[in-house]
Amino acid sequence: MFGTSVPLDYSDSSIGVAKIALGRYNATSGTRKGSVFVGPGGPGGQGVFFATQQGPAVQALVGEDWDIIGFDPRGIGATDAENRTAFITNTVIDRSYDVSPNVTDPFNRYHLVQTQREADALYKTQFAICAQTMGDTLKYMGTTSVVRDIDHIATLLDGEDSLINFYGLSYGTVTGQYLVNMFPNRVGRVVIDGVVNAETWATVPPYIRLASFLNSTEKAYSEFFRFCAEAGPSSCALASKDNEDPSDIMARVEDFVNGLYTAPLPTPNATLPGMLTNGRARMFLLGTIEDPQIWPASAVAFAQAMAGDASAVLNLINTKGLVDLERSAVTCNDVRPFAGPTPEAWVEVGLAALNISRFALAGTTTEPDDGCEFWPASPPERFEGPFNSTLRNPILIVSNTVDPATPLTNGEAVHALLQNSSALLVQNGPGHTSIQLTSTCTILSTRAYFADGSLPAEGTVCEIDASPFASDNSTASASATASLAVAHTKARITLRRGWGA
Repeated sequence: MFGTSVPLDYSDSSIGVAKIALGRYNATSGTRKGSVFVGPGGPGGQGVFFATQQGPAVQALVGEDWDIIGFDPRGIGATDAENRTAFITNTVIDRSYDVSPNVTDPFNRYHLVQTQREADALYKTQFAICAQTMGDTLKYMGTTSVVRDIDHIATLLDGEDSLINFYGLSYGTVTGQYLVNMFPNRVGRVVIDGVVNAETWATVPPYIRLASFLNSTEKAYSEFFRFCAEAGPSSCALASKDNEDPSDIMARVEDFVNGLYTAPLPTPNATLPGMLTNGRARMFLLGTIEDPQIWPASAVAFAQAMAGDASAVLNLINTKGLVDLERSAVTCNDVRPFAGPTPEAWVEVGLAALNISRFALAGTTTEPDDGCEFWPASPPERFEGPFNSTLRNPILIVSNTVDPATPLTNGEAVHALLQNSSALLVQNGPGHTSIQLTSTCTILSTRAYFADGSLPAEGTVCEIDASPFASDNSTASASATASLAVAHTKARITLRRGWGA
């Protein structure tokens, strides 16, 4: 691990410098091509740990002739986890929104409005503490500053005329889109996987844009039960018999979740004792469908909850990284200022989003971007586009057919914006980003792109190698690339968002 200093404010050098922590895993082949920066998502993902601990796994995706460079963006990693846990425990931020099975019930709306009033008070409190703790440095966090840091660091590492190479997932795709549009003439090899539409990210308030993320969420939920039914009770604990109708498994789960609205399940034996509420159950299931790698374990945990012990569910939920305030600093500095909604108006938007997915309100807590109208800082520079630049080299966009958080429609929209400056590779499977399930086809495509710029043909669709409930879906059976698939699996450990991180 090493570090460097970058200008705190790129428009005013007299302000001072910021120190950026860097991690590097050196190329392991005989020929070094240069550096690949990695963006592990969040906002809040810590790239230094990823590069130093998972360098071989990333090289399995991009090639062994690249140095892997990870960095902790400004302000990331500074959260006081103990105080943060105490602050949010059993609030709406922690347990999410409880939604009545009858969403048209007037009391349901009243209850949600009261909950949102609590949320607004919590946002105001935590952001005021941010201002007291961080002062003016808050305004220098954000994607625009991070991308200028990448440009600065790339010049230091590889020279003034070097091209910038980048691999970003989830929020890392926002960084990637900012990068290629702010510095179109420095674009080398850039992959964005699990695409957030950066144009929407920069210009649309978070509470409004959430609905656009949900158009594949219900399909992903159905896919979870379809794969479970195909696996049967020997591999999926939620199945009751072989060849069961997936809708029957879903009905049992939904009956249980809906029952929690009026009767939360006491959970005294969890690591952090509490209760399983309707909102927490939705958070758990949303986190589950985003990450097919954990479907077998999640099915066991949820089956135990349905049998009366939710300890495993609460323990898994409580392993999520506390990146809320770090994420807020980025989100709120990035988005164009807007007038905040009243709690009543917020609930109306939320109720409308429930028509798209039953996970809409759970998404506001697993994707903690709300409250930016209370953010106490304004950045000196905020990039808002355009996002349709002509690039020096085309980029590769990767999207899953059934991504519950960043749907294929996002990848298609960014591909349309960049037109002749991009190619779109589709992976036919569920999960948030392609790395959640191994596809030898996808791995070979990304390696070929980093090797010589080769792009997949228009309309290319890569299949996954195995079911999420297979006994070992981390290898490509009888494939010469099995070792790559194993390393690819290891990369998920750090790159995946997990429980909303």
